Amino acid sequence: MIELNNSRKENHVTCPLKGNTVERKNDLRYFSLGGGGRFTKKFFSRAILMLLLVISFNALTAQQRFQAGIVLGVTASQINGDNSAQFNKLGLTAGLKVNTILTNKSDFIIEILLSQRGSQTELLPRSGALQQTIHLDYIQVPVLFNYKDWLSEEEDYYKMHFQGGLSYGRLFSTRFDNSPIEEAGPFFRKDDISWMAGMTFFANEHLGFFARYNRSINLLFKNSSSNPNVNSLLSYFLSFGANYVF
Repeated sequence: MIELNNSRKENHVTCPLKGNTVERKNDLRYFSLGGGGRFTKKFFSRAILMLLLVISFNALTAQQRFQAGIVLGVTASQINGDNSAQFNKLGLTAGLKVNTILTNKSDFIIEILLSQRGSQTELLPRSGALQQTIHLDYIQVPVLFNYKDWLSEEEDYYKMHFQGGLSYGRLFSTRFDNSPIEEAGPFFRKDDISWMAGMTFFANEHLGFFARYNRSINLLFKNSSSNPNVNSLLSYFLSFGANYVF
């Protein structure tokens, strides 16, 4: 039973639900929870629902501003100072990328890639010729500014993208085949800082084909009195491939 105690200034309502009371002051309601009950469950249910709505809204906003993608391609590299010429050493470049949309025509791009580099005396070895090869495997993190142009009005996307920026690489594996530079291998720098520039043609909103040029700023190996017979080495390479943006 609900007991009512009426007075001119304030009304008290005592509820049989776990000792919860409701005080009415000037027609306003105040809750004092004596044992939790239904009000506590309803409060937390609404709080969880509100939290889920906020998370969903933030996720939707993030999806509109950020784009994830995958990168797959080949590298053609050489090393200045190893007495070989041309981009004869072929390798793999592959990994993930994230685009941060700055404006309708510009993005900020970060990628994490496996990058195989090095040098080779000939692209296809001749019969009887001694092939000299240097294999270098890096984890590469390019940080790029991307400018977009050539709008496809029918499908609402930009076909041409132009990139430029810096890249950090960490050398984690080396291998030499018949190379006279092998003696300098233990002294190769593990950290590579380079600049890069390139362009991407998008066949549709998601699939693009790229070409890039990457040149190291710091030397792979610096000639010193301890290794006087090895020239200083500088690495650079081309990369060609495709990326898919979700």
